[in-house]
Amino acid sequence: MLAELALRALTPAAPLARRFGLLQEGVALWSRGLRQREAWQPHQARCRAVIAEVAAALPRRRKAVVLGSGPVRDIPLDALCAGFDQVVLVDIVHLPLVRLKLWRQPKVGLLSRDLTGAMAWLAGEAEGRQDPLADLAADESVDLVVSANLLSQLAWPVADWLEANPVRAAALPADLPARCIAWHLDDLARFRGHVCLISDVEMVERDRDGAIHDRLDLMYGVALPEADESWLWPVAPFGEAERDREYVHKVCAWRRFG
Repeated sequence: MLAELALRALTPAAPLARRFGLLQEGVALWSRGLRQREAWQPHQARCRAVIAEVAAALPRRRKAVVLGSGPVRDIPLDALCAGFDQVVLVDIVHLPLVRLKLWRQPKVGLLSRDLTGAMAWLAGEAEGRQDPLADLAADESVDLVVSANLLSQLAWPVADWLEANPVRAAALPADLPARCIAWHLDDLARFRGHVCLISDVEMVERDRDGAIHDRLDLMYGVALPEADESWLWPVAPFGEAERDREYVHKVCAWRRFG
């Protein structure tokens, strides 16, 4: 707990990232990843392998852009740095531990972006969604774009905020969480370079006898094409969130999306 508080205090973050709980969530993700390093390792290794294989097969490797870089545990950063002239990590929060990890990687740049494009709109600071990736999509040197375990994470802060702010929510589209997912897919489609998409798409809650108590569509009804491959990720094993419940996510990978 003290480590999380210190990390939150030391992490530079935009006011909107703090207001919508995204700094807190970024620190919590880092902390949970430490606690569940053994349970998460197969998922993270699978992500790194998919991205590395996609990158190695590209005929040109000038700039790689990683959307939703987070703690960078699921990104083959060394392989990307070895193969590309430049690597850009994009997320709304970059923890000091990530910045420290990158100090010997001169090829790596960090961009802080609200990848929903909707936070300022929700806060009443903008008239509508702001395009978070216009400059990167226009960059013809981007040969690889990776959306890494990000897609499902675009919807929940918006859904939580709408539920907590019913007066403001009444003036906004009711399906805004689903729109955030659809917008991101549209954003990916604008890139000229190769796009690799990895995302969890479904959550299942099970008890110790294997009985399913809940099943949640993390895509909020947004349709996706058939994935190239999929696997299970025990996001919250027994004892993490509840003693007698585990929460397992289905993860899908599209090696060439769009």
